[in-house]
Amino acid sequence: MLLLLHSVLRWLVLLGGIAATGLAFQAMRGQPWTALNKRANLIYLIALDTQFLIGAIQWLQSPLVATARADMATAMHDATLRFFTVEHPTLMLLALGAMHAGYGIAKGAGTDVAKHRKAFIALAVSLLLVVAAIPWPFRAIGRPLLP
Repeated sequence: MLLLLHSVLRWLVLLGGIAATGLAFQAMRGQPWTALNKRANLIYLIALDTQFLIGAIQWLQSPLVATARADMATAMHDATLRFFTVEHPTLMLLALGAMHAGYGIAKGAGTDVAKHRKAFIALAVSLLLVVAAIPWPFRAIGRPLLP
């Protein structure tokens, strides 16, 4: 059940991240910081928080990760074990941190242009980390696009 939810929620995270990043990019040209900007950032942030929580629960319960944790030296030489045990959760944690820090910094920025610029940087960094951490089907450690 959690795996299905995690697989489906990734699309909300991606779409929310793309929408919020796009809005911030467009608004850097002098548009005011509106409720839409705040809402888009929050949707992405909440989706990312939820996705991370579900992923953390999965990580703790995963037989694959348990196998890797039993012998980390060997797991580091196996691309799949290393990805799901270390790389994926680390990149997602960094994406979450970038978004939370950036959202807080953007809210405190003085001008609307500064808010949009800071939000855009945080969103772009976070979104790039998320995209890098997804086990896309074309990768050796890939998973299907749909559950």
